[in-house]
Amino acid sequence: MTTENPGTTPSVAELVEAAEEITDLPARFRLDGRHYVVLGGGRGMGRHTSHSLAQLGARVVVVDADRERAGAVAAEIGAGATARVVDATSDTDMAALARDIGKVDGVVDVIGIARYKTLLDVSEQDWMWEHDIVLRHAWLTVRHFGRRLAEQGSGTLTFVASVSGLSSAPGHGAYGVFKAGLVSLVRTAAVELGPGGVRVNAVAPGFVLTPRMADVLDSRQLENSRAAAPLPRLTTPSDIAAGITFLVSDLAAAVTGQTLVIDAGATSSYPYRMQGFESGTDGR
Repeated sequence: MTTENPGTTPSVAELVEAAEEITDLPARFRLDGRHYVVLGGGRGMGRHTSHSLAQLGARVVVVDADRERAGAVAAEIGAGATARVVDATSDTDMAALARDIGKVDGVVDVIGIARYKTLLDVSEQDWMWEHDIVLRHAWLTVRHFGRRLAEQGSGTLTFVASVSGLSSAPGHGAYGVFKAGLVSLVRTAAVELGPGGVRVNAVAPGFVLTPRMADVLDSRQLENSRAAAPLPRLTTPSDIAAGITFLVSDLAAAVTGQTLVIDAGATSSYPYRMQGFESGTDGR
């Protein structure tokens, strides 16, 4: 779009004309020439996200606390990927990463682990550990990378929340509390960083068949998880990576402050059994 007087604000007619132009959607999905940091990129959802971003043309820094895992994923991707070992819960480490990483267009933060205890059984140590592994690193990401992206005038911060932060979380309440806090962090960061051109979003997975979950669940438990959702399938790490990649890309250029639920429809299910209710029954 051009204006008759360069440097002036476009007229309403010019804005409408530009909005009517047909968009090249495949081009908006590409990430060629962009640079992303994936925190927790050495396994599961982080590994798949690192691959997804690279497949769309991005250069990826795979960050993990485990050197071997980070290096293995970077080696899988090949050219355009590097590995870094960082403690994402350390303010010093995260400040250094944001300062020294070089060009960056966005950060994806996948880190988070649940300890399964009821609220009455959670110790103070458990509570603080869950805070650090679920919420603290997300705040540090906003604090250090949000500032840098806002100063350059563009970028994305994308987090992995959980349906446990959108509903009750029996048996893993501390995890649910801090995932709920992450959802709030995303909304507030989106409002505060939006004027700087930074978009902040999250995905909220339900049960995901990650290597960690596959290690602890048997076939009956897996089937119960599948049966809990309307779609007759288990959600995989690549499903989560697809949602993250959408939010990172320019296809989501007008999306910020949002949490995209990816759970095969489980949280959309009606909570009450409807057997015995016939069509036309008046329930008043």
